[in-house]
Amino acid sequence: MTKTGRMAIVALIVSVCASAVAAQQKPEKPTNPAHLELTMEVAATTEEGYPSVLRVITKNVGNVAVDMPMPVLGCIPHGGYIVVHIKWKSSDTKNQIGGGWDFGCGKSDSPGLMERVHDKWIHLRPGEIVISSQNLHEILTKIDPGTVEYWFQYVPPEAGAKDLAELQQAGYIIPTEKIETAHQSFVVY
Repeated sequence: MTKTGRMAIVALIVSVCASAVAAQQKPEKPTNPAHLELTMEVAATTEEGYPSVLRVITKNVGNVAVDMPMPVLGCIPHGGYIVVHIKWKSSDTKNQIGGGWDFGCGKSDSPGLMERVHDKWIHLRPGEIVISSQNLHEILTKIDPGTVEYWFQYVPPEAGAKDLAELQQAGYIIPTEKIETAHQSFVVY
């Protein structure tokens, strides 16, 4: 066999192997151009110095305007809300049972996604923010000594691939990723 023939066989084998590897890889999910950032800060404290009101800031850090429900704290059926997560761990070494506060969000009948986006949602341009507040005072009243860890999470609107394609065709970009703030904590004495 000539040198050229061997090179052709090697090239054929490499080509077949590369095709087999490419066929086994999953197609990548298209990236969503919506990029939000969620941060929080203490807005008010208790007499003891514990956080009592938290300010949550949703910011469009992407290059395109994002259409979304007003990111309120609490439940919005079909997503688009912010939820606070709180975990408490006792400082008593004999009592290592922790606790937490969370909530569920139920579904309800509502207009279709396209109608909600067009009629009720906000349009957040690059660099724009929405500020919400959460009162922790009621949740943390009469808490035993321990460590409280807290953070916020943004739950995006529910939308399938078909919905996203229709919205994008109509000029709407909606968030699709859950995001959360950094976790913070404080000690209750």
